[in-house]
Amino acid sequence: MKTASLKALKTALQMELDRSMSGLKAPGHPRPSYISYLVKETEGFSLWGRLGALCSTRRFHSRKVFCDMRIGSYRFDQTTNGGLEDNDRDDESYKHTKLPIADSVDALRFSLWRLTDTKYREAVSDYHTRRSEMLSYIDENEGLASFTKAPIEINESFENRKPVELEKWKKYVKEATGFLKPYLDIQNHYVDFKETITTHVFKNSEGRSVAWQTSQYTLSAYLWLLAPEGHSVELEVMHNVADPQELPTIVEFRKQIRQKIKVLRAISESKPLVSYSGPALLAPGPSGLLFHEVLGHRLEGNRLLSEDEGKTFKDKTNQLITHPSLNIYDDPSLSHFQECSLFGHYQYDDEGTKAECAKLVSKGKLKGFLTTRTPINKGKYQSNGHARNASFQRPISRMGNLIIESIDGETWHALRKKLIAIIKKNDLPFGIILHEAKGGETGTESYDFQAFLGEITIATMLFPDGSEAYVRGIDFVGTPLSALSNIIATGDVLEVDNAYCGAESGTIPVTTVSPAILVSNLELQAKDEKRVTQYILPMP
Repeated sequence: MKTASLKALKTALQMELDRSMSGLKAPGHPRPSYISYLVKETEGFSLWGRLGALCSTRRFHSRKVFCDMRIGSYRFDQTTNGGLEDNDRDDESYKHTKLPIADSVDALRFSLWRLTDTKYREAVSDYHTRRSEMLSYIDENEGLASFTKAPIEINESFENRKPVELEKWKKYVKEATGFLKPYLDIQNHYVDFKETITTHVFKNSEGRSVAWQTSQYTLSAYLWLLAPEGHSVELEVMHNVADPQELPTIVEFRKQIRQKIKVLRAISESKPLVSYSGPALLAPGPSGLLFHEVLGHRLEGNRLLSEDEGKTFKDKTNQLITHPSLNIYDDPSLSHFQECSLFGHYQYDDEGTKAECAKLVSKGKLKGFLTTRTPINKGKYQSNGHARNASFQRPISRMGNLIIESIDGETWHALRKKLIAIIKKNDLPFGIILHEAKGGETGTESYDFQAFLGEITIATMLFPDGSEAYVRGIDFVGTPLSALSNIIATGDVLEVDNAYCGAESGTIPVTTVSPAILVSNLELQAKDEKRVTQYILPMP
């Protein structure tokens, strides 16, 4: 963001803050107790291509703003259920969340005025709804304040990140796809690259004014094969980094694509596994996905305030919830881990609170939660800076850099040996090794099943003699408490997985750092797979 742009934006934000705090009032209705603006200006480009040609190049530049309007008092305002439901695109205020990208104070103030006025009307309506519902229903959070005060902090200086060279990456994508022409069995493939630089500007009625930047770079190759029997197999070579210097050279990337094609072909010739329940060894990637879905989402503090949530770990503080060799914490203030840049790094969260390390699990025992400025318990309370949103949604507690450390970790070879020993001891035909996972989902609501799912892309059967064979068409599933209690050993090498996570407050960049884990029992289920006929004509 240019200096002139930042200056105009800060001026407009401050003028509308001052005007709204003093002037927003309606007879018979509460006045604002707190107002904040969070502006996210996003700049970058994306491009993709195949067979040595660019298919699309797109630049983007936008500004979006979230206005947190609280009426009544810090003790009692209109928010309910931890703010998890404050994300409706049908609300009138959603129409006013886009700001002009011009450096015009007048144009910016006009947009802010429309948004703020609408948010006030919506807040008043929600406030009276909450009051009226308390006549018929008990408020489980009645003893908790709605919001906490924070001291003034001003930090508006940051170093503007330089964008990468567009022409360089156009050439890169062409070269990364051109060499695939002879691979006629790979019937669909493409390479894409995306740069996203986001400038965050936050101001509130308490006098806090902070600004910071984040960046994400994604380079990926998609590979798809349709086997003669009619089943399709797809794999990706994926690089998500916060520092473009970490992306592979074209030679390295081509090598990675060739290796992935070999695996893709082997998987296409493998047998499907309909179902499985037994011991499994999870590489750091699938292991991190399991912890993210099973534990991370359930330690998001705002979920403890919602009557619709299952609150799996609400009353389990200081209790053993997983293997005693594990320490788990979430620290968004870390920009790197073992020389790898972290997607989930930020200086301030989306409530303007400085990012802090949240200690979650110590030697297997639950110690804390990811918190925001909304209290989740009585007494002395402080946010640990984990309020996050994508754009127009209310920020709720979300993961940043979730790190799982192993105290007495073992080598991959040792974990594999242990799995073979379990297979032999229980006279099993094979065990399972999960090498790579793509993504997952979990249900945390009280009205639904407390379960999780992880999409597996590369897995092998491990036989008693130590040999392995690829298997396809499976996902891992389970319930949170049993999954955590089934961990019997952990690895000694931590690997970084940068990705994106979607929840009520939108899709945001996150990082999981995890070791491999050996579990006594993991359930696998078949993917929804339909067989299709081959193309009538071969590839040209």
